[in-house]
Amino acid sequence: MTMTTKTTSGAAADNFQDVMVIWELRGDYPDIPHFEGVDIAELTKGDDDPTFITLPIGKVNSKSGNNRYYDESWIKELERQAIEQRPVGIMGHIKESEIDTAFPSEAVHWVGIKRVNEMLWGKAYVTPGPDRDRIRRYKATNKPLSTSIFAHAQGVWDKALGAYRMVAETMRLHQIDIGPVDRVGIPSLGRVPLLTAEMQSNENEDTQMDKLQVINEMTAEDARLLPKPVQDAILATVQPAPEVALVTELRGALGVDGKADVVKLVTELKEETEKAAKTAVSNHITELVEDKDTGIKVESMRGLVTELVTARNPQTKEEAEQAYKLVTEMESVKVSLQAAVNGVMGPKMTTPAQPQNGTPIYFNIPKAKEEGRA
Repeated sequence: MTMTTKTTSGAAADNFQDVMVIWELRGDYPDIPHFEGVDIAELTKGDDDPTFITLPIGKVNSKSGNNRYYDESWIKELERQAIEQRPVGIMGHIKESEIDTAFPSEAVHWVGIKRVNEMLWGKAYVTPGPDRDRIRRYKATNKPLSTSIFAHAQGVWDKALGAYRMVAETMRLHQIDIGPVDRVGIPSLGRVPLLTAEMQSNENEDTQMDKLQVINEMTAEDARLLPKPVQDAILATVQPAPEVALVTELRGALGVDGKADVVKLVTELKEETEKAAKTAVSNHITELVEDKDTGIKVESMRGLVTELVTARNPQTKEEAEQAYKLVTEMESVKVSLQAAVNGVMGPKMTTPAQPQNGTPIYFNIPKAKEEGRA
């Protein structure tokens, strides 16, 4: 499908480019060429309904449920050995105690792999029988499957990763098995299986099969070799994804054309919104501190209280009000406010009374509004 990304003009082209962007972000299943020398006709001979499955078999920088970490070198070695060995697989794994003696019937024969960015994908022929029926039921119920590498290898504990970093040089690949995503492999690699059928050739279909084989083996780089009428026909058959309407509506709301970088615009809009929200919260903190009735009366203390409230990182006005309340109720803040008030008002004043029996009597004048917030 990526062969159709050639630039065209008009709204249809803009929509189609949006489709391709969304497609790649969603990680849809790639077209996977067969290993060189694989005879699909012979492999599927006698099978009235040949079925192939496409699933991820590995991903760079992924970690399995048993704390094994797979880096770039591991995925490269997995790809190399898979191409070299053309592995088979079963549903589940062979028991450790039966590895040397058990030879269960294969559920899948891997016939091709393809690396797409950090993901390594595989295509396998599913043999007729209970396993194929089971896989089809998974597909029918939209239940994901996952692959699980059966290999011997060594790992070195990496404290920073909290996992064993698998050493690519020690890998000895045996099988690539499949099973329910919650029981085997790496959960993030689970996918609802893509099931496809491929043409079998016979003496009367050699010409057609040759053409189909050429088409199936084409890559995105071959798009320029297609005649323009073929390119136009491919574009005409593309069904716009539901997301296209959303992208188009978003462009309209932003007031931009199909050439604009929507992701950049949305990112900038988000940053501006976050900045405005922070400014609103900061202004509200200032309002609380300087309020005539409930704010901080001693101006020299307002900066300290503002810093303490801001340090609590409130995200909304409501959170700012809660933070302000907590700060002003702190004992240390109360003491500081009282000290500041005393510094402004000076020591307590006394008023002498008329002496009685020659002894002066003094009365304390109550402190008026000594509290910092009074």
